[in-house]
Amino acid sequence: MKGISIDRSPLFQTGVLVAMMFVGFFIGQVIAVVIFISTSADPFSSNLVIDPLAQPVWAIQATQFFTAVFTFLLPAGMTAWLCSNRPKAYLSIAAFPDMRIAGLVCVSTLLFSPTVSLTGYFNSQMQLPESMAAIEEWIRSAEDIAEALMQKIVATKGVAAFVLNLFVIAIVAGVTEEFLFRGALLHIIRQTIKNHHVAIWIVAILFSAIHMQFYGFIPRMLLGAYFGYLIYWTKNIWVPVFAHFFHNTVAFIGMSSDSLKDNAFFADEIAPDDILWFSATTAICLIAFFYCLRFVRYKKP
Repeated sequence: MKGISIDRSPLFQTGVLVAMMFVGFFIGQVIAVVIFISTSADPFSSNLVIDPLAQPVWAIQATQFFTAVFTFLLPAGMTAWLCSNRPKAYLSIAAFPDMRIAGLVCVSTLLFSPTVSLTGYFNSQMQLPESMAAIEEWIRSAEDIAEALMQKIVATKGVAAFVLNLFVIAIVAGVTEEFLFRGALLHIIRQTIKNHHVAIWIVAILFSAIHMQFYGFIPRMLLGAYFGYLIYWTKNIWVPVFAHFFHNTVAFIGMSSDSLKDNAFFADEIAPDDILWFSATTAICLIAFFYCLRFVRYKKP
């Protein structure tokens, strides 16, 4: 079975990846339903209604884990196995980069954070036309539920809860999403589109779109592009994985800390009076960010 589709077109490989994702998503949802039903006081009731917000935190965490693994990681791995004789090279799997690269990625990710926050703020202020009011209401309702689920997760206290949350939110998301988007999907698209800038931004758009969060689309797209350039420069999937993990870790710590969660650098909500100084700070950080990326670009991992 290994490399059975190696001579197939990029379009066929894309079809394999998408098909695997649909199958994986279905399996993940079945597991989620089983988990949620198992937590119900009366799982055999004919009037059973599954409300994610009513589930215990461990059930939400387990659902996120299985959904990510089956929807993102396994499809990427299976596509690489079926479409290449060298699955590791297909996914750009190499030795973990040295500490110099890791340090530069940490610094550049921190410097990029204000841009993510500022664009997230402006993105959240966008409004759809009046004719699309019903769609806008549905989008905001879905995003409110997602936000409520995240707040429920980060509200859990204790060392064990912190470690488990960090594992699900930062490590699992970083690994699974990067293997799919910057590993398998970017590899496939670059077989057709030779311009790496175009390929990276197409994957970034798809990366943001699949999260189904319209009011966070722009900052997530920018992050996707940043991760894409990291793998293009280093040829190592672990570099964007580490950047993704580090970004999510900083965001998680900011959300879970009572002293940081209202800080403009950790939240998309910026007071109108703070826009001017925050924008100036963002501009300075963005210049430093691009300067830092020069070292990542030319340093061998």
